[in-house]
Amino acid sequence: MASGVMSAAVLRALGKSLEIELRPRPVPGPGQVLVRVRAAGLCHTDLHLADGSAVTPPLPIVLGHEIAGEVVEVGSGVRAAPGDRVLAYYYEGCGACTWCATGSENLCPIPAAKVGFDSDGGLCEYYLAGARSLVPIADSVSFAEAAVLGCSGTTAVRVVRSVARTVAGETLTVIGAGGVGLAVVQVAVADGARVIAVDPHAASREQARRYGAHNVIDPTASDPVAAVHTSTDGHGCDVVVDTVGNTHSPGQAVRMTGTRGRVVLVGYTGKPANLDILDVVVRETEIRGSVGATLADAHTVMQMAEAGRIRGHVEAEYPLEHVNQAMARLAAGNVTGRLVITP
Repeated sequence: MASGVMSAAVLRALGKSLEIELRPRPVPGPGQVLVRVRAAGLCHTDLHLADGSAVTPPLPIVLGHEIAGEVVEVGSGVRAAPGDRVLAYYYEGCGACTWCATGSENLCPIPAAKVGFDSDGGLCEYYLAGARSLVPIADSVSFAEAAVLGCSGTTAVRVVRSVARTVAGETLTVIGAGGVGLAVVQVAVADGARVIAVDPHAASREQARRYGAHNVIDPTASDPVAAVHTSTDGHGCDVVVDTVGNTHSPGQAVRMTGTRGRVVLVGYTGKPANLDILDVVVRETEIRGSVGATLADAHTVMQMAEAGRIRGHVEAEYPLEHVNQAMARLAAGNVTGRLVITP
């Protein structure tokens, strides 16, 4: 492919709008693939990165870690071919540590790159990917759905199966039915769990119900902890997944569990949370964090999508030049599922 330029949405200063710039189009080297970005999902983490509230990225940077598109050019030693439909997994581990050796690149202490976090991501027309990071997308799955599943879906697979170790017949409550929360609902339902979704937005609750949630709770209408206990005949849940991570939700998650329940913390705001340690001690509650997902999780979620067992919920798509409108809408907090940029 001839060299040229491409458009990219660049964060140059924290708290400022992204700037649409022309940049040289990358050229793949050995082991690399050039992907024409067909869809790049927006995640709440992008908001945290843009304002530096929880994680401070190196500047300037192209955000976006939910990347789906088609291969247009390959470097040497690559088996991918132009025209392949691919999801780009967003962690590049060091390849030498114990975590990388066991397939947990997301826990690598010295990663070569975390795409969209500390290296340029997918809010651009062309993205240069390592061939190993590519995950096939079935023809039956849209680029937009694949992109959002690359973060929300992979996170849900890791949370439900590897971190919470949820089994069929257990009750799982998810706090927050956004992109990740809706994916958690679907994975847990697919694995045979009874699911309760807690969210203040009626549209999100209704979507969670359509995806198989057995009960939905409006935390603004009643005490969500009491409502969860009522829904479980006073026993509490086996698993609670907190995708919100505000001042109150981790404490609520602990109180929603029954004896020896498991709480998985996924969402974060960068602010301290209120948590009564006695609530943890008296019920021997297990609390774990979950960060990102593995390459194996990405392959799993794309296989689930092909089989129709999970959907990436896309509320709206925006062209690259309207990325700041999309970011503002996401920040307003009234989005069901995910917003997607289509360069």
